[in-house]
Amino acid sequence: MRAALALALLALAGAAAAQPIWRCGPDGRTLQDRPCSDGTKLAVTDDRPDAEETAAAREVARREAALAESLRAERHARERQAQAAPGAFVEPKPALAEPARRKDKPETKKKKKKSAKKQR
Repeated sequence: MRAALALALLALAGAAAAQPIWRCGPDGRTLQDRPCSDGTKLAVTDDRPDAEETAAAREVARREAALAESLRAERHARERQAQAAPGAFVEPKPALAEPARRKDKPETKKKKKKSAKKQR
């Protein structure tokens, strides 16, 4: 009895998925299940992944999660090691006194402004 009911439901689901859809209206924004005078029939397919594709996607997600976890653990181990070794601290580089000059632009000398006191 249950098998017959399941088979009937599958047949109805397959028939429902195979029903055509029409795009109607002057701008084609209305969708309906019956033909219309100015409509065009749309080919609708079921793009849902099957069980094999779903299993493959889950396996990829599992591998990526395992890789992320191993990278996290590796980073934490390096951070603990750096904190434990007092000589491992590296001083930051001092800021440059002058900004780096572009090599394709020739250097120009800046004109010095005369102060107002010297002009008097």
